[in-house]
Amino acid sequence: MPIPRSMTALEAPVRRPQSHNGGGAGALLGAAAGDVLVAGPSRLYGFMTQQNVLVSYQLLKLRRLDPDELAGEFLGLAPPEGPQVVRNPEPWFRAWLIEASRGLGHPFPFENAGAAARMIPIGVWFRRDPVALVDGAITAAMVTHSHTGAVVAACALAGAIAAASLGQSGRDFLHGTAEVTRMAEARAGEVPGLDESRKGSPPLSLLLKHAVPLVGSPIREVAEDMSSWTPDEAAVSAVLTAIVAGAPILERPSVVVREVAALEPATATVMTGGIVGARVGLHRWPWHIPNDLWFAELGRRLAARDARIEDLPDPYAVEDVLAAGPPQAPWKPGG
Repeated sequence: MPIPRSMTALEAPVRRPQSHNGGGAGALLGAAAGDVLVAGPSRLYGFMTQQNVLVSYQLLKLRRLDPDELAGEFLGLAPPEGPQVVRNPEPWFRAWLIEASRGLGHPFPFENAGAAARMIPIGVWFRRDPVALVDGAITAAMVTHSHTGAVVAACALAGAIAAASLGQSGRDFLHGTAEVTRMAEARAGEVPGLDESRKGSPPLSLLLKHAVPLVGSPIREVAEDMSSWTPDEAAVSAVLTAIVAGAPILERPSVVVREVAALEPATATVMTGGIVGARVGLHRWPWHIPNDLWFAELGRRLAARDARIEDLPDPYAVEDVLAAGPPQAPWKPGG
């Protein structure tokens, strides 16, 4: 399917999910759509989408993830010297950037879903290789996070993106994601440097299976149940909400993203957008998404494992232009 002049248009109903080999191409665009929705008056995507872009570029460049290089690329959003292009960072990421600028860019025991929100490209790239997916998700998550619950939640979100990219939905989607999460829980026990989750916390893989009856329930009910199940695990709660919200086949995917945005932290909205975008493909979202063609092309290349970046724009230059305004002519594939 050729990329239209803009991915922003009136939303057409989705008749069936994409389950072909190009599945997942719309994941990055969907995540950006969610990010824009919670951006406030600026209507510009923020640091979560910026991280997803940098992870995408590294996968296209190296076909794998290098934690040291990825940490340096994150720091490039707010270098000690030079222009800072990081947009609307949450306090945890700002704290990590400050420490990284001092040469202390190791992971911290953050208990949020910030690592999970940048798993979108990992789920698409490794969608047919769950072992590599889990290893890649742990590697990328531990650039900033050392809390076991947050790292396992990141693996779960990557697994959900993979499942949605392959067209799974409903019960099959949750059970498939739970199986990847179970693998991640076992793998996390072998990884040095992870801090233990709170004692008595139920395994996320088990919670995903228990959540099957909630698929299709009102989003407010889903969010309340997830919070009550995991009162002390913010990362797990946000990821559970996003996965359950994104599980059904939706006629109008934007509706559920709006509903999550009204109730949950920004991370859950970005993750929900990524899941439904992975399933429906290059979908026309009914609100403006800056640099939408760029996200669409990155998604196409991730889904096709088309490891070319020579003709793509420098991501920091793109952010510098967006921050400076006024809007420039959009980048187009091949030019």
